[in-house]
Amino acid sequence: MGTISATPKSEGLYIRSMAVLPATRGYGIGHLLLQAVEQFAMMQGFQRMFLSTTPFLTAAIRLYEQFGFQRINERPHELFGTPLFTMIKLLEPANDAVLDITKISIE
Repeated sequence: MGTISATPKSEGLYIRSMAVLPATRGYGIGHLLLQAVEQFAMMQGFQRMFLSTTPFLTAAIRLYEQFGFQRINERPHELFGTPLFTMIKLLEPANDAVLDITKISIE
């Protein structure tokens, strides 16, 4: 139904890609994926997550903003001619809680 991939960088955990099948969009899958990667980031001791996106992915940008990401003026600004901007989310220190996806409600 969806996938997310992230890689550690010196600046924090970089979300390389995220995708949700068109037929399953609108069911909260993207939010669940972001919750899972955020929990992973916190448990690994990262203090921030960041990603790059394109201005025309308005639904994805709205999801990232609702999840607490904010636009910043850091590179990259384009990739093979496609305009990009970076978004960042600062993380709270992790506690010993473990993400239990069976208790996450999908609206």
